[in-house]
Amino acid sequence: MIAAQHISLSRSNLRRAVRARDLIHASYQSTLTLDGMAREAGLSRYFFLRLFSAVYGATPHDYLTGVRVDVAKRALAAGASVTETCLEVGFSSLGSFSSLFARRTGLSPRDWQRRARCTIPVPRLVQSAFVPACFLLFHGLGNFGEAQRAGPALPDVSTRRRQ
Repeated sequence: MIAAQHISLSRSNLRRAVRARDLIHASYQSTLTLDGMAREAGLSRYFFLRLFSAVYGATPHDYLTGVRVDVAKRALAAGASVTETCLEVGFSSLGSFSSLFARRTGLSPRDWQRRARCTIPVPRLVQSAFVPACFLLFHGLGNFGEAQRAGPALPDVSTRRRQ
């Protein structure tokens, strides 16, 4: 990580960092350069690098790599091939994708896929693997974006003592 120097985290600078982060999420499949992201944020490449690192705790390249690996995990869990996933998330070399994936996750893409498929045997439940467990416990499986049916009324939990 870049040594943290005093960076002004003004509203304007935060907006610029968010703009670059949004660019990464929208265009992770394409080749993104430091100069291009800095240009999108309206900053010099050197100040942009320091600002992004101060705001997100990672360099733009590390952040981009993390986004790509997260998307790759979802694709692999859904059953996509390793080669297909590699190209879909923006890597051009299967070897570099596989070694980077293994460094980040501790497993090769194929091994990660096997474990994910054993854990989540039903493809439609793959999305639930990436949702915090507390959310799933509260909302249940299969209700992503769907309106909830009216359930039984909650019991009366008044603080007054019964006589």
